Amino acid sequence: MGVFNLVSLALFAIGSFAEHEPESTNKEISVGGKKWVVLVAGSDGWNNYRHQADICHAYQIVKENGIPIENIITMMVDDIAYNSRNPTPGTIINKPNGTDVYHGVQIDYKGEDVTKTNFLKIITGDQAGMRSIGTSRVVLGGPLDRIFINFVDHGTTGILGFPEDYLYADELNDAFNTMNENGSYKKMLLYIEACKAGSMFDGILSEDTNIFAVTASGPRESSYGCYCKSESGPYKTCLGDLFSVKWMEDLDTPRSRQSARKRTIFNDFSVARMNVTKSNVMIYGDLETGSEKLSSFIGYAGNGADSPNVPNVQQSNDFNLKSTASSRDVHEINVQYELAHDKLSLPEALKLSAELRKNNKMRSVIDSVLRDIYSEVVKARPDVKSEIGNYDEPNYLKLNLAMFPCYRSILNQITESCFSLPRNPYVLDHLTVFANLCVVDNQIHQMVISIVTKSCSNIPTNIINVQ
Repeated sequence: MGVFNLVSLALFAIGSFAEHEPESTNKEISVGGKKWVVLVAGSDGWNNYRHQADICHAYQIVKENGIPIENIITMMVDDIAYNSRNPTPGTIINKPNGTDVYHGVQIDYKGEDVTKTNFLKIITGDQAGMRSIGTSRVVLGGPLDRIFINFVDHGTTGILGFPEDYLYADELNDAFNTMNENGSYKKMLLYIEACKAGSMFDGILSEDTNIFAVTASGPRESSYGCYCKSESGPYKTCLGDLFSVKWMEDLDTPRSRQSARKRTIFNDFSVARMNVTKSNVMIYGDLETGSEKLSSFIGYAGNGADSPNVPNVQQSNDFNLKSTASSRDVHEINVQYELAHDKLSLPEALKLSAELRKNNKMRSVIDSVLRDIYSEVVKARPDVKSEIGNYDEPNYLKLNLAMFPCYRSILNQITESCFSLPRNPYVLDHLTVFANLCVVDNQIHQMVISIVTKSCSNIPTNIINVQ
């Protein structure tokens, strides 16, 4: 990753120069093409409040920037605004004392419709496949169109999460290839907020497909929730994600609004890179696209969208966030804070303590099962241990497209024989070692599957929603 950091540093210079260069030297917004925006929150449940808050905030920005509503496609489970734990029913905020970002959001796909299969059909323009699902709207892109995809959720090595399934990097790459072959876009911009998000693209996303990806974290890093603990007030969960909050709040400032039309993607990346200090904001794919104007993908507020009917959301900006948490630890940190600082009744305190104990107990069960699978594999194949690393400290191996059928087969077998991996976010930090197995030997799943079945023959059946 050292070489890539040098590239990133070089881009700071590019971004800084582009901020001040004459507008005439910047690339102009393309004429004749449409702008498409796809916004996805791939999780559910109150503990993941921040994901839907981020996406609602993004919706308000692109809507205010003049992107036609019919060109904005939104996927979110929509179980937060009217959740029983919401202290302000019917609203969602993305920062302390923030304005409501939920009002006016048109959600095309919610509840059980939020799946990887539907997402892939939407971006590839599969109208027939989405018939009678949600609003049935898909990206009907053409060769002059630009597409912006903002995906917010949990992730791990080569994976982005959905409530009931995983989206693997090869599946996303296949979708991009289909779109490219079909002439569905001129340029595509991705903003991905998830742990280890860089692993979806590192060594995988081609540089010649006119796709540029900005990720909240590198291939080995967690992303971070923000506005947690005391900053969340009565919400008692993180209100946003650090990378998402940084790029959106910066665009909300009057200064950024004035220069919005000529700001490049590199400018935006530079702001996020400098202000997200908990993880490394990364870039992948077609670097030339980074010189494009951000407004050519998400519009700009002076684009005829400054209507008094459109709320001017989240205007105040604070880059000195005090309360952040690794996305892996959000649930536990907020519960512990609540127990230590809130004036709870005895029954409330006992209930929270019991919830934490149960979660930790189920974590131990999950660790025991996955560790046993790992141990049996390296016992049968001792030659792979030095290459893949230990269960608790796996090595970092760069992914390749050939390893994914093996990886997917192993994880599907664990879900089928042991417990649902997608329904238990805690597992995500423990799957890298299985990816490594498939990098070293992409046929090893044939042996691992039988080990998985044996290791999961006698475990509890109620392992669900372990954070």
